[in-house]
Amino acid sequence: MGLWLLIAFAVAISAVFGFRVLARRAFLKQRTPLPLEELHTELKENISFEVFREVWTAVGKAYGIDPKLIRPNDTFLELSKMDSWVLGKGEDNLAEWLDKKGLGRPVNPKTVLDVATWMQSVNGTRA
Repeated sequence: MGLWLLIAFAVAISAVFGFRVLARRAFLKQRTPLPLEELHTELKENISFEVFREVWTAVGKAYGIDPKLIRPNDTFLELSKMDSWVLGKGEDNLAEWLDKKGLGRPVNPKTVLDVATWMQSVNGTRA
């Protein structure tokens, strides 16, 4: 009986890790890393490069993704699907980063760009 439980436990753990890998692959498929300067080009009228780099770096660190693979229209719904396999650790890390910044939190951001736009407006600086 104990051996069967151990086997079932090992299979369950393998399945969780396998689905996590598949979720990451689905999110990152067909993406190539782009320099942050290039990603920022379309946004430079509204968001300073300093804010852009800080948000992309924080999101990348929170979710364990190379910031060069994150796109402005990536949604937190997509990120949370990948993150759900580690029980929301990315969301928690991002919330912790925002708390350390002491600027409050954006209201219901849908995309990474929403967070950058909010942060730019809270900083009160122009791009």
